[in-house]
Amino acid sequence: MNSFIKEFKEKDSELRKRINLIKYCIFLFLIVITIKVFSLQLIYNEEPLKFSKIQTNPFQLLGNRGEIRDANGKILAVSVAYPSIHLNPREIKDKVYYAKILSKTLSLPREQVLKKLNKRKYFVWIKRLASHKEGDKILSLNLPGVGIKMEYKRDYPFGHLAGQVLGHTNLDQIGMEGLEYKFNNELAGSKKIITLTKDGKGKIITDNFSAIENPEDGSNVNLTIKSKYQFILEKEIARAVKKSKALRGYGIIINPNTGEIYAMGSYPFFNPNKYSEYEDLSKKRNLPAWNTFEPGSVMKSFLVASAIEEGVVNDKTIIDCEMGKRRIGKYIIHDVNKKGNLNISGVLNFSSNIGASKIIEKISNNKYYSFLKNLGFGSKTNIQLPGEAKGILINPEKWSQIQAANISFGQGMSVTSLQLAKALSIIANGGVNIEPYLIKSITNSKGEIIFEKKLNPGRRVISYTTSKKMRKLLKSVVEDGGGFKAQIEGVSVSGKTGTGQVATKGGYSKERFIVSFIGFAPSDSPQLVSVITIDYPKGERAYGGRWAAPVFKKTIEKILIDEEKVEKFVKAKDVPSFLGKAKREVIKIAKEKNLKVKIIGNGFVKKQSPKPGNIYQFQEEISLFLEPGI
Repeated sequence: MNSFIKEFKEKDSELRKRINLIKYCIFLFLIVITIKVFSLQLIYNEEPLKFSKIQTNPFQLLGNRGEIRDANGKILAVSVAYPSIHLNPREIKDKVYYAKILSKTLSLPREQVLKKLNKRKYFVWIKRLASHKEGDKILSLNLPGVGIKMEYKRDYPFGHLAGQVLGHTNLDQIGMEGLEYKFNNELAGSKKIITLTKDGKGKIITDNFSAIENPEDGSNVNLTIKSKYQFILEKEIARAVKKSKALRGYGIIINPNTGEIYAMGSYPFFNPNKYSEYEDLSKKRNLPAWNTFEPGSVMKSFLVASAIEEGVVNDKTIIDCEMGKRRIGKYIIHDVNKKGNLNISGVLNFSSNIGASKIIEKISNNKYYSFLKNLGFGSKTNIQLPGEAKGILINPEKWSQIQAANISFGQGMSVTSLQLAKALSIIANGGVNIEPYLIKSITNSKGEIIFEKKLNPGRRVISYTTSKKMRKLLKSVVEDGGGFKAQIEGVSVSGKTGTGQVATKGGYSKERFIVSFIGFAPSDSPQLVSVITIDYPKGERAYGGRWAAPVFKKTIEKILIDEEKVEKFVKAKDVPSFLGKAKREVIKIAKEKNLKVKIIGNGFVKKQSPKPGNIYQFQEEISLFLEPGI
């Protein structure tokens, strides 16, 4: 019995081992089969994946960004098509070879290219917004797995011209500075979101492209800026800064009757095409509207205007300037020109600080403060530019006798060049408040006007009599006083020089000065107001009359006189149409007709500026924007 049981157990144990082995074999077989089936589905059979790994990805279509144009329709900012190179790493087998070819063609580090090639993705950007030459080379290579998508890049045809005014966009054409930032919503095209359905391999199964209307292009912003005026202003400021070895310079030209800003420039220049290269952010700033400074003696113009308006001075008023030295409490005020008795014209001509300190004592602090506020000091002009400063004009209740004296000759307060231009425009135009502006109109992609600047009759700030008197007094400053370097042959000029000290801890710098000239021409019927500022000119004679006044002279002279001479001797031409023409044909026509052209892009002409039929003026450059196809 025991032997039977023992034998049974042995047989049973062997049977169990056989059964377990069979189970194990069946289990292994099932695993192999499962893996094989899955592998076949994954690699060879697309249909199951279409249902097991369907992906829906939103895809954004953007309308083209609108243009920014000058007063004559010349394009200052435009979006141009550039080739962006992309890869499908899963399709590329010889990655070492591709890395070698692409790195050489696109001027990229080989390691960087190889890293992207090794990514387990179906789509990778290798270089966005490449040059047209690079795009042509990639096409000629005909590399499988390498594709080109045309993307739009913001282009500024005239480089640094009005760069700080225009600002710039980022890689995705979103406004980051200047007008590009302020009017980003208007300039940006509309957005259309569509859905692409892809399988597990990234292959598009369905799409709804056909049901989608093209997104609308952005609106065009039309400025008051005149490119020729802007070019002249920037050139003369740059020349003065270099000659004086100054830190920087800036200026503005405005129509005193309408408020239109014809030019607004700063040096060192800012080229928005190369915005990423500027580490010093101050070079991007629009200094005439952004930077504040103590204006110095230019403020004597407004002090005398206030005194005349209040009736506390006239032509017969005599002021004792104490031979250039006056004590107020523990403080002493000095004059560069040591004079005794002066009339109000003499106070301006010789720029007497002592004379100014005595004139302000004839006006109540509250009345002079209100006068300055009415001219726009201590407040933003609300020009449509980001970062505008309002300056400093302290409450008159806090003015001591010495503080009032300081304010009379432009210390203890701060202003912008834009504020000075507005205030001087009021004196120049007969005493009426104006609103400086840059935006003339905005038109949509269909050419319809969606905004147009309406000129409102400004309120009177000072009397016409005071305005007329000040025009005469400031004319004398240029003809007989410190502003003589602003004289223009054949044109009457009114203006005032200024030298402002720079505040430091414990007082004022003895080395750094900000010099300026404010003026308008012609004196009797002003057409142009200009404010020129040079920051930190080197040398002993750092005066507004030496460095700023000549910039005014050369700028206004070229605008008012040189252009008239050109129009007399140069026959105007009609701008021909280059639209639809290839680059080679463009060059041929330009040579035959003796025209200066600037070619941007590659392919065929899609846009041109000035437009066909406009008048081609002497030495003007025609900008042509090319894209592949037409």
